[in-house]
Amino acid sequence: MYEAEIAIAARINAGDRTTLREVMKQHGGAMTAAARSICPHAMDDIVQEAWIAALAALPNFEHRSSLKTWLVRITLNKAYTYIRQTSREVSLEGLTDEQDPLQNLFDKSGHWSTPWKGWTDDSPDKLLEAHVLKECLEKHLDKLPQGQRMAMTLTDFMGLEAEEVCNNLEVSASNLRVLLHRARITIHAMVSHYEATGDC
Repeated sequence: MYEAEIAIAARINAGDRTTLREVMKQHGGAMTAAARSICPHAMDDIVQEAWIAALAALPNFEHRSSLKTWLVRITLNKAYTYIRQTSREVSLEGLTDEQDPLQNLFDKSGHWSTPWKGWTDDSPDKLLEAHVLKECLEKHLDKLPQGQRMAMTLTDFMGLEAEEVCNNLEVSASNLRVLLHRARITIHAMVSHYEATGDC
């Protein structure tokens, strides 16, 4: 299933720096997003530690998951280690499934009932608006309870399967659905407010 990635790992293990740079470019964003979802203030250090650990462990990579999933898991582990070392507690708050007026925005599988419209096109004004919206989105993501932020980052922005996210966060499928629901409600409200007023 992962024959191509096995070959990539073998080239890196053999000292192929070009392949290593390609892998870092391809998956570095996902690792940064994973670290940012847990420790935004230390994400650069966490990703650096994750790369060091990944390169050391690569010869023993068993290819039971994709390379991306493996790298993200290492990053999350490094983030958890950082939290433990700095006596910070990982919180999965936000698990209460409260009734809310926006609940019909999602179908039974947890996806948007009506897909969001694209936020940008090629005009300078629209590109600038998209940049501002991106900064606003990141600001509000940072304010989410940690469990919600991690669930949304791994699922909606990084595209990991629900089972992988549950394993990484050590939560049940039902808890993941609640975390995602609460996070999506908050972010959707932020985007709706931004589109209506232009204010973050």
